[in-house]
Amino acid sequence: MSKRLVLVDGMAILHRAYHAYPLSLTAPDGELTNAVYGFTTILMTVIEKLKPSHVVVAWDVGKPTFRHKEYEGYKARREKPDDELIGQIGRTQEVVEVLNIPQFGVEGYEADDVVGTLSRQAIKDVESEVIIVTGDRDALQLVRDEKVRVWMPAAPSRQGQSRGSMLYDREAVVAKYGMRPEQLVDLKALMGDISDDIPGIKGIGEKTASKLIIEFGGLDELYQVLRKDRSRVVELVGERFTRMLEEGEKDAYMSRKLGKIVLEVPVQLSWKKCKLSNYDRKRVVELFEKLAFRSLIDKLPNDEWDENLEGLFS
Repeated sequence: MSKRLVLVDGMAILHRAYHAYPLSLTAPDGELTNAVYGFTTILMTVIEKLKPSHVVVAWDVGKPTFRHKEYEGYKARREKPDDELIGQIGRTQEVVEVLNIPQFGVEGYEADDVVGTLSRQAIKDVESEVIIVTGDRDALQLVRDEKVRVWMPAAPSRQGQSRGSMLYDREAVVAKYGMRPEQLVDLKALMGDISDDIPGIKGIGEKTASKLIIEFGGLDELYQVLRKDRSRVVELVGERFTRMLEEGEKDAYMSRKLGKIVLEVPVQLSWKKCKLSNYDRKRVVELFEKLAFRSLIDKLPNDEWDENLEGLFS
């Protein structure tokens, strides 16, 4: 593939970075930078390991989305992010800005909707591939063969525990969940998602939901069978769960709408603007030195001048 686009879910990665690096990390003037440093470290690792030609970062904009309007309880019990984390968003966005990486955030939508939309625009180019960088497993529904994959960076914690990084293609998703990426949203429709306060169907857990989706293929197919040949569902999960499915159909479809990543957000991908080499290295070095990120300077990607110089001698 001649174009490799990396799409970063900014808030998901910043949140992961904040909880991974100690609060003792500060700039020389005392500014707290643990999340900024962690985010920048992950971004530099992404550039080093995944070798993208193009990069975009997407952000949540902090306003209610269509999901909150659809269901009042959506993310209602989720704890508000620490003030120390919120206070580092602006500086993190400044790091992304000096690297000349486009940043998107659209009112009414979440970052993963923006990522999903841009991924679908990108793969219309037959010479392109997409890697989504996030800590949110919801993004796995976006995986499409070798054209769209999801990379979850290692997740160290302040307590010293660590989970290694993982690159998910279609095969890896099937190996982990026993179903195709596009079926995962239907799984969530049935079992719900506590972390996002998506209700699903009361009483239906992951085991039963997985069995139903794997057997029937998806939510629509399940309810078609339930109407035409109810005995097949009873045979698979029993009368009690079958009644739950019948009584909870409305909740299942609402939950699917809440969990499904939107692919038609009003944003437009520009290959020219998100080319990784189009940045002012001097500005980046100045900012990194101000923040005491000197160890990351050597990890910076080549700028346009470096690439042109290499071209002369290659």
